[in-house]
Amino acid sequence: MPLHRIVLEIVFSRPEGLSESKLEEVIRKEYGMNITKSELYHTLMKLELQGLIQVETIGREFLIKPVKT
Repeated sequence: MPLHRIVLEIVFSRPEGLSESKLEEVIRKEYGMNITKSELYHTLMKLELQGLIQVETIGREFLIKPVKT
């Protein structure tokens, strides 16, 4: 399954949002994928530009939330 699809599935299953580190952990544990920060950031940026997710900075972390339609 493509990374962008996995990210969307995880984010939309948690409407309150989740941190970037939690997202990485879920991808690693539930999908068995080891991804780099670069791959994750690229995917998050692409999905945010498409208007599917919202990424906010909270301290040193990002909070990723689904966009409500």
